[in-house]
Amino acid sequence: MGIFDDFVREEAPRLEPGDYRVEITDVEEKTSQSGNPMVVITLRPNGTKIRVKHYIVKNEYFNRNMTDFYDCFAIPYGDKNTLSWIGADGAAKLVENEDGYLRVRWLIRRDKQDSLPEWVGEKPQRQDVKLDENGFPDDDLPF
Repeated sequence: MGIFDDFVREEAPRLEPGDYRVEITDVEEKTSQSGNPMVVITLRPNGTKIRVKHYIVKNEYFNRNMTDFYDCFAIPYGDKNTLSWIGADGAAKLVENEDGYLRVRWLIRRDKQDSLPEWVGEKPQRQDVKLDENGFPDDDLPF
């Protein structure tokens, strides 16, 4: 039996550009190509396994972009506990970049999300991560 005997054509799932409800699946603090600190937020559009990265760079637009982020995902202003952001739901306008990959054009404010289709499947829940007095996750077990 050869390696190609069971081959069946299968297309990769595609998602058309548009407005989607999204869930935060990962958050990382990194450094941008220009050397500025940034937050890389991985989003999963509802009903898909696709992941789209959203970058918020510490530059002259940082405060505006973070305000849009907090408003979109209903995260309290100033909440820096990025681990607790995972599971938050919001919405984003997705567009294709010049290479054909999806990227976030902008985040959609909470009051503008009502016109989007309802969440398909179980609605995500934010992680509940407590931080200790030094700002690190509290790993104490309750027993």
